[in-house]
Parts: sequence; C-alpha cells; structure tokens
Amino acid sequence: MEERILEVPVKNYYLKMNMKPEVEFDRSDAPDFTFQRLATPISTEDYLFFYRTVGEAYNWHDRLLLGESDLYRVINSLKTEIFIYSVSHNVAGFAEFVRESEYTEILYFGLFPDYIGKRYGKSFLQTVINEAWHKGSKWIQLNTCELDHLNALPTYLKLGFELDKVVIENRKVKQLGEF
Repeated sequence: MEERILEVPVKNYYLKMNMKPEVEFDRSDAPDFTFQRLATPISTEDYLFFYRTVGEAYNWHDRLLLGESDLYRVINSLKTEIFIYSVSHNVAGFAEFVRESEYTEILYFGLFPDYIGKRYGKSFLQTVINEAWHKGSKWIQLNTCELDHLNALPTYLKLGFELDKVVIENRKVKQLGEF
C-alpha cells in the first residue's frame, strides 16, 4: 500500500491558560511516574523516536519535514526543553516546551499508544502544566487540532485552558491507498 502526504484544511484550536492553577494538581492516577528533562544535546534519532511514537496516529509531520541539521538546531535551542514521562521506569510519553520571554508554549505533548486509555493522560497533562508554569511564565499557550485525540480539546478546556481562537489552516496528512 502506498502512502502520500496531502495538504487538507484542518480546524486548529489556539488555547491559552492565563492564570497559574492555585494548587498543584493531584497526580494520584499515576503514582509510579517520573517526568524528566532530557539533557542536551539531544540526538535527532532519539527525538524522532518520541515524536513518531506519539504523533504518527495524529498526522504529526512538521518535524519530519525538517532536514537533520535544522531539526538538531531546533530541538537543542536554548528556548526548547524536552521532557520524558515514564511509568514504572518505561517511557510512556513526551512533552516539548518552547519558552519565550513572557510565555511558555506546550508545542508537543502526548502519550505512547500503549498508555492511552489507561488513565495516565490527565496526570501527565497536569504535570506538563505545572512544569510550563515553573519558570515564571505569564501565560501558557497550547494548540491542538481536529486531527488530535478526540479527548484532547475537552481535556485541555477542563483543566483550565481557554479557547483563544479557531483557525482553519492547511495541514499535511497521510493518505494510504493505491494511487
């Protein structure tokens, strides 16, 4: 079966969290987890393993279209921080932040497929939110789209993000079939 990449119009949701949660979130859903920042430099091979494992089902292609030297520069930028979420010493997901002077963007965030639907997502996202506020950001930005997990947008809204704007943009998606 062949695969090709097409550009299609996709609804994108731009979200902001303007106030830090008053209390740290409860992480009792995943008592045996760690959340650890990867030391730099991060190899493109390691990064792409995390990116593909989380994003393949949701048509994440942006990083795959960068040349290796550009990707290396971006993921090892002083503004970029990449964290690994592990459950019982097994990698279960990753998060990527871009820290700007006034805000932190949660650029990528997600669980590995084997951990979806097992009640880890909420505690992982709560941990990501806590970390995003960690260095004095005035707000947190997070974007999602209709290609992401069906529970993504409702979960983000439930945990305190507010919808800033909705924009239809062309996105690259995989199309499988015989051509």
